[in-house]
Amino acid sequence: MKKVLLIIGGLGLLGYGLYRYFKVQTDALLDFTWKISKVSIVSLTKTELSMDITFLFTSKADIEAKITKLYMDIYLNNQNMGYVSETKEFILPAHGSSSVPLHISINPQAILKDLINLALGFVKDKDFMFKLKGFANVKSGFISTTLPIEYETSIREYLKSIQIPQT
Repeated sequence: MKKVLLIIGGLGLLGYGLYRYFKVQTDALLDFTWKISKVSIVSLTKTELSMDITFLFTSKADIEAKITKLYMDIYLNNQNMGYVSETKEFILPAHGSSSVPLHISINPQAILKDLINLALGFVKDKDFMFKLKGFANVKSGFISTTLPIEYETSIREYLKSIQIPQT
């Protein structure tokens, strides 16, 4: 009887230990920051606004993570204007940074379609609100999780945060 209780107790401790390990590792994966580090317009036509945006992901975690998928909706003054989808994997090193270039294409006709609301919002606020909302699928070892991404700023605030090189 003692052996059965010891085996059950040992399995219970092992189960709790595994649960705790996975919980700590998943929380560590959530410990990262990101920001837009570079924006450049590639082309602008009637049917396409093409941009390259580089995101700088910085990990505070003790473990390396692999981002396997990234998806974000793009909003301008709370109107969905397009999306970004990246399935090319990249590594986010432990206590390090990784720059990830993403190519974005937006149909300017979607912006023109809602031009009156955008113009009224600009007249009222003297600015445009810009928002990215989506998720990233992250894998580290044999642990996988989906992390929410939400970034919101105004165009004015974003331009203030950009460091312009001195010449």
